[in-house]
Amino acid sequence: MILYRDDNWLAVDKPEGLATHAGKPGELGVVEWLRLHHGLETHVISRLDRGTSGVLLLARTAAASARAQEIHEQGLALKTYHFLTPEQPVADSWVCEEPLDGKDARTEFQVLGPGGRLRTAAGTRELTRVQACIRRGRKHQIRRHAAATGTPILGDGQYGGERFGRLCLHCRQVDWPGLTASLISEDPPSFSALVTGENPNLALCHDRRLQWLPTITNAFRAVHRDEIPGLPAAVDVYGDYFDAIWFDETADPEKAAHRLDPVLAQISRRHGCRGGIVRTHRRNPHQRGLVTELRAVGQAPPDFFTVQEHGLLYEISLTQTQHTGLFLDQRDTRRRVFLAARGARLGNLFAYTCSFSVAAVAGGAEVAFSVDVAKPGLNTGKRNFELNGLAAGGRGKFVQEDARRWLQRQLRRQEEKPEIWQPLDLMVCDPPVFASSKKGGKFVVEKEWPRLAETTRRLLGPDGQALFANNHRGGDHGTYRKALRKHFASVTDLRPPLDFPVAEGRPHHVRLFWCKV
Repeated sequence: MILYRDDNWLAVDKPEGLATHAGKPGELGVVEWLRLHHGLETHVISRLDRGTSGVLLLARTAAASARAQEIHEQGLALKTYHFLTPEQPVADSWVCEEPLDGKDARTEFQVLGPGGRLRTAAGTRELTRVQACIRRGRKHQIRRHAAATGTPILGDGQYGGERFGRLCLHCRQVDWPGLTASLISEDPPSFSALVTGENPNLALCHDRRLQWLPTITNAFRAVHRDEIPGLPAAVDVYGDYFDAIWFDETADPEKAAHRLDPVLAQISRRHGCRGGIVRTHRRNPHQRGLVTELRAVGQAPPDFFTVQEHGLLYEISLTQTQHTGLFLDQRDTRRRVFLAARGARLGNLFAYTCSFSVAAVAGGAEVAFSVDVAKPGLNTGKRNFELNGLAAGGRGKFVQEDARRWLQRQLRRQEEKPEIWQPLDLMVCDPPVFASSKKGGKFVVEKEWPRLAETTRRLLGPDGQALFANNHRGGDHGTYRKALRKHFASVTDLRPPLDFPVAEGRPHHVRLFWCKV
């Protein structure tokens, strides 16, 4: 992931799909991701488009940023890109000096040779790999100059390129004054797949992740739902094992596993998985029973094992429980809670296995109340505290109770004994879409959300913060947000982690809101 680092510069191997800088609050670009997950402060000195992968150089100080501007103005840096095109170039090399947006721009092109084959329903197209060199870039310079000279880039629909799963533009090399060696990024997996003839869809999934997630965790989503066209499945990696979830409830488990076999084999090779589980997905297990059909592939995982995230350990089971024990789509928010937790009193509603509480106490929280109606989840939470050496001192409180009743009980204490009442500083509310229990009765998130927003706000202090989340794919995002805005001064939509890409036109996989009083 990190290609180079010194006191002035930081170079990273940027994945496809990740912007250089966040476009709006709540999103994570490269700069924000490095800050959140690695504590690195950087300055943008040049950008790669969201769809462009490869070498991205950042400044680490304001002085270095100012020096970078001088380098660009004097044309002292050289940036070399590779791209794929289905069009046949008219020459082996050429130069385009067409001004862009009223400014001078120069791109030098060189044909490198065959770039593989693109297989579509209409037939097979031969691809050509082209090198493009620039010294100072304008907005979309290479993309616009390539299109203007008859070689639009594969996947660049904005400038006439043929449809593909990504923009096939890769910053291969940066030569920067003062650095003794070139900064080089190897080909992204999709470029290699088009040459070898492998199905590029799984390679595209890896293009969007590269080696970024393994720098902070060994538990991540290798393939998201709907990320591979025609495959109604997701595949998660938990350490040495995979967990494949098939979302077609009518599918035969054996047939589902057969369709997944090639994907699982590639994932196992890439991530070193010994084996794993294929499970059929039940949208509403509380109505249809808690038994999920499982099929082991390769080496069966142990009943219980641990994974790590930011150095914290969490207990996982792929075979003994309905859910694995750690929701991977909450990785970024767990980190946000960790960073916000120092000295805070946390209320963790619908706590499940208490991963947010673990992160908060590890981050220095004064106390974390984990509230859930299910005793098994809380017991796992206690073991998670023990695994991380956090059990001593009593900062973790485990409350087996319906979260709605706990909230009402706290409100009564607040009203009856205001002189000793201590407000909460941080709250997490991540309810299920639907649940039913003897102690709590039925729970439907659409109906309960407004009340949860109100009562949570009432328990927070004047500088309180809260994370709200749900996985209601069929719900209305605006309605959920509006209910929170009624009670909080600030509500920020958070984008899911980079291994949960948001597909255009598809429902939200997880809704995340960071709220401030």
